[in-house]
Amino acid sequence: MCSPVSPDFEAAFVAHRPALLRHCYRMLGSFAEAEDLVQDTLERAWKARSEHRGTASVERWLYAIATNACINALRQRRRRELPQLEQAPARVESALVETEVERWLSPAADAALFPDASDELVRRETVTLAFVALLQRVPPRQRAVLLLKDVLGWSAEDIAATLELSLPSVNSALHRARASTSLENAVVDEPSEDAVRSFVRAWETRDLDALIKQLRDDVTLAMPPYSAWFSGVESVVPFFRSKRFQAFWTTLERVEATRANDRPAFAFVRSVNGAILPHSIMVADFRADAVAGMTVFIGASNFKGFTFSGELTAQFRGPRLS
Repeated sequence: MCSPVSPDFEAAFVAHRPALLRHCYRMLGSFAEAEDLVQDTLERAWKARSEHRGTASVERWLYAIATNACINALRQRRRRELPQLEQAPARVESALVETEVERWLSPAADAALFPDASDELVRRETVTLAFVALLQRVPPRQRAVLLLKDVLGWSAEDIAATLELSLPSVNSALHRARASTSLENAVVDEPSEDAVRSFVRAWETRDLDALIKQLRDDVTLAMPPYSAWFSGVESVVPFFRSKRFQAFWTTLERVEATRANDRPAFAFVRSVNGAILPHSIMVADFRADAVAGMTVFIGASNFKGFTFSGELTAQFRGPRLS
């Protein structure tokens, strides 16, 4: 029989769950996989709670379980990507080829990653799509060393003990990981409420002219699970005028503003044969109230972790891919 568990021990499981979710999302690049792995971590830790002797904090113990589980999971699949970081932009006339969903990053709702007011102090730039995508290019063990050291602030000695590495191996992995993830911070701004409302209104009223006015000349558009992406209004606008896009727009029922990956985000909902169906989540970059980048994650599975108005949630019939 397990010994009684202190209230502090139980409270630690609840308190550290959001931080574990952020950590696993950075490691895996998939919100759904991160949620599953965090749940598995907490279940494993709970079953083994009598073995925790207090030589390390509960927080460190949970991170150790989660990190090693992430490394094991990553050995069994290919890395996740973003189209705009992997290949040259497509031409206007390029065909859209859908690929497997598992190839791409998925968005992560800010409400799930940062549920508490105290989380305002967390380095939110470490969950942006660009940073998480770069992390996926780093071998799993190097990725873990980088996150434990530079994001969580662990000592090299603690990392070595957790990952069963020598100190020279930790330092070498850290050096290589830092070189592979060096990223100039993109110039992004928080849009005004008016800009967000105008963006939503342009979509919902199918006002293409109004939408175009909000796009920067160098705007980008990516749409995982499609591998093609477009760069510049000279490519994005013709796509918006295409029959394929118009077929989607005519079924668009509603757009709801939200947040994901520390960026403004938008949930797109369609009406199909009388059913209200989740379609896609757009994560957007703004500069001075103009849209500089749109990454649209197509598929109802990307809605996991997001919360919406009661009216909208009640209308969903699914979820299923549309």
